[in-house]
Amino acid sequence: MSFATRMRLAVKQLLASCVLIALGGLLLGVQVDSSGALVGTGFAPLCIGLVVVLAAVLFSSWREAPVPRDLLTALSATSGFLGLVFVVAGVLAPGGGWMFFELLLLVVVLSRAATRNAFLSRGAIVLLVCMLLFRLWISYQGSRHEWQLMSLEVPILSSLPFEFLAPVQSVSLGEFSPRELGFPPAGLSFTPSLALWTVGFALCIVGLAWRARAALEHENDRVHEAIHELPPTLATLVERVLPEAQWPELGLHGLSERALRKRIEELVVARIASRRELDRALHSRALLGSTNPGGFAGELYRALTDSAPDVPSSTDTP
Repeated sequence: MSFATRMRLAVKQLLASCVLIALGGLLLGVQVDSSGALVGTGFAPLCIGLVVVLAAVLFSSWREAPVPRDLLTALSATSGFLGLVFVVAGVLAPGGGWMFFELLLLVVVLSRAATRNAFLSRGAIVLLVCMLLFRLWISYQGSRHEWQLMSLEVPILSSLPFEFLAPVQSVSLGEFSPRELGFPPAGLSFTPSLALWTVGFALCIVGLAWRARAALEHENDRVHEAIHELPPTLATLVERVLPEAQWPELGLHGLSERALRKRIEELVVARIASRRELDRALHSRALLGSTNPGGFAGELYRALTDSAPDVPSSTDTP
């Protein structure tokens, strides 16, 4: 596969992942009422998800916020941000004290993941799945007109056959109301709504992971293209000095065309200068003529002298 074909493939994958995210967000934002009609879940969860993701992004990258350089990267960044908003809005509990706890937990987890340039870390995905299951359980209870998380029977009292003890024979945990859940006026049809939310959540997660991978490949292709504008021998040398696995941490991603080439030049010059300085140190007579010590210093000495070339003595004949 040629380089141009690989670059076009990365762009197509990036666009396809954005479409998946948009479709998943659409499915997370609808529900089915008892009459079988599609009804929106409301703008309140979407606004809360927007605040959570925005706070996580600001806490993780307040020092330097990456700015999209063209239409494609702007679309990619916007889709990634909105995908997180859709996922958070789709898994949050509709109301109650537990929702406030979820907000704090999500801000902390997403901020730490974003600091490592991975919003969808394994821990974040596990947390989002658990929150989705919690929301589905609440919605299931509400669809059965049981407006609490669960009901626990009180030992002994629940076995007594007295009607006047009915209020104290069980304890309701986590009570809520239909208005808190944002249910449609006709009531919720749980099974089709469950299917919509589950598929939407899966599409968003897959789309976000695919977008991150495609964006990485697209940026690597740009760096590769810039390096291979050089003569072949020099390009091979540059790729050995700057391995592809180090390109993200070296700050080569997200730069403009001019800034990218300038950054590659600076890095190559700095690394070559560092390598030459190391070679001079390994060739120095102070190192080669020193006595081999023992212990910790001896191990370092042997490691250095093994990498230094043999120097002929003054008695050797040419």
